[in-house]
Amino acid sequence: MSIFRQTMRHRDQRRSPRFDVEYLAQLDFGDNTPPVSCIIGDLSARGARLTIGNRQDVPDEFVLVLRRHCRVVRRSDGQIGVEFV
Repeated sequence: MSIFRQTMRHRDQRRSPRFDVEYLAQLDFGDNTPPVSCIIGDLSARGARLTIGNRQDVPDEFVLVLRRHCRVVRRSDGQIGVEFV
């Protein structure tokens, strides 16, 4: 079972498929302040929808930090396959 559920929007004009998720992540502003928690609501190869609460001070650019605990399920030729635990 995948954590991603593809969103089927009838009039969606996006270039890449979007998947509904509910995943906790953090925003790193790169200015030595503590990271800000957020929830990823949907995700695609080109972007995401984030819920950040009532914050108004999010800069125009930042790093989205995803943290997932992983288990290696395959090792081959300098690559590994993982599953999320």
